[in-house]
Amino acid sequence: MAKAENLGTVARVIALLRTLAENNHRLTLSDIAGKLGLAPSTTHRLVSLLVNEGLIARDAATKTYYCAAEFVRIASLVKHTSSITDLAQPLLEHLVERFNETTLLCLYLEKQRRYTIVSVLHGTELLRYDVKENVPLEMPWGATARSILAYLPQEDVDAIVARADAAVTGEPPRPEVIHRELAEIRARGYAITSGQRIAGSIGIGAPVFDMAGRVVGSVCLTIPRERFSPDRQEEYGAALMRQAALLSQSLGYSEAAAESPRSSRS
Repeated sequence: MAKAENLGTVARVIALLRTLAENNHRLTLSDIAGKLGLAPSTTHRLVSLLVNEGLIARDAATKTYYCAAEFVRIASLVKHTSSITDLAQPLLEHLVERFNETTLLCLYLEKQRRYTIVSVLHGTELLRYDVKENVPLEMPWGATARSILAYLPQEDVDAIVARADAAVTGEPPRPEVIHRELAEIRARGYAITSGQRIAGSIGIGAPVFDMAGRVVGSVCLTIPRERFSPDRQEEYGAALMRQAALLSQSLGYSEAAAESPRSSRS
C-alpha cells in the first residue's frame, strides 16, 4: 500500500479504516500516524472526521480508536448482499483470460469434512471436463481438495484420510505419504496433482482463508495433461496464489490480523 502522505483525502480515509480493521481495531493516534506515514496533525483531522460520521470511536480508558457501529452496519450490509462467488468472479475470469483453461472455486464443507465446487468458468478449448457444481465431494484426492486439506486442523486431516477410498489412479490412501505431500503443499503454497480425481488431468490449486486465518476453500485450474506445460508450473501456481490471496483479502484475511495458518503446521 502506498504511503498515505502521497494520497488524496478519500484514499487516506480508506487507508485509515483499512489499518484499523487489519489491526484488531485498537490503535492510538500515534499508532495510526506511524502506520500511515502521516503527520499527527493530519491524522487527527482524518480521525475527527470519521468520529463525527460515527465510523470510528475512541476508547477514553485506553486512548485507542476502533471501528464503530456505523462502520460495522455498513460492512454488514455489504457482507449480506455479496457472496464469495460474487467476489471470486472477476478473479476467476482473470485466470481464464490468462490461461484459457477451466478455473474453479471450491468451498470446504466443515461439518461434512467434504468440499464442493461452487463456480466453474471454462476457456474456449473444446477439450475440457464436465465439472458438477454444488455437489459434496470426498477428499483427499486432487488439487482442488489437497489445497484445502493441507491447511486443515490435524484431527480433520486424520479423519478425512482414514475414510478415503483409493484415487482414480488406484493409489491407496497411505497416511504417511499424504502427510508428507501436504507438508510440501504448505511449503510451496499451492497443490499440484496428476490424474488423482480426473483421469488424464493436471490439477493446480491455492488455498483461500477467512479473516480468522481458517482455510475456507481454494481457487484451482484443471488442465488436460496434453495441454499442460511443466515449464509453466510455477507460473500457474503463482497466478493462482495471487488470485486466492486477493479473494482472502476480500474476506477479511490479513497476516497482521490473523495467525498464519502455516504457523501451527510443521
